[in-house]
Amino acid sequence: VPNHAGSALYRFTRGCKPKSPTFYLRAVVSSANFPTGGDFNDFMHGWLNYQIEHHCWPDLSMLAYQRGQPELEAICKKYGVPYIQENVFIRTAKALSISMGQSNMRVYPDQYEREQDMMKWSSDVKQQELMAA
Repeated sequence: VPNHAGSALYRFTRGCKPKSPTFYLRAVVSSANFPTGGDFNDFMHGWLNYQIEHHCWPDLSMLAYQRGQPELEAICKKYGVPYIQENVFIRTAKALSISMGQSNMRVYPDQYEREQDMMKWSSDVKQQELMAA
């Protein structure tokens, strides 16, 4: 939970299609890494310190996360996408703050969503038809 909760991370009100551009952007802005790099550090974190990379590339090996992390972080920096990396104690405190109601996660602005990437559930279509009638 500490990798996915905190006032600097986003939550979403609608689902998106897997492997769409929106899916990958959400993977970054709704996840946080613990400090990365070095075999000993990564082993001690059980490679859970690469949550952003894991959600972007779930089929890669843990060792591939080490190689991909600097590249993904650089891409995020280039395009102004928040890339959060904090130690486990700070992340745990932020998760506890959310769970105790002392802070809230950020709501992702609906205007930033790509409509073509949104999931269209049959229940949504039926509800829209009822509302139009």
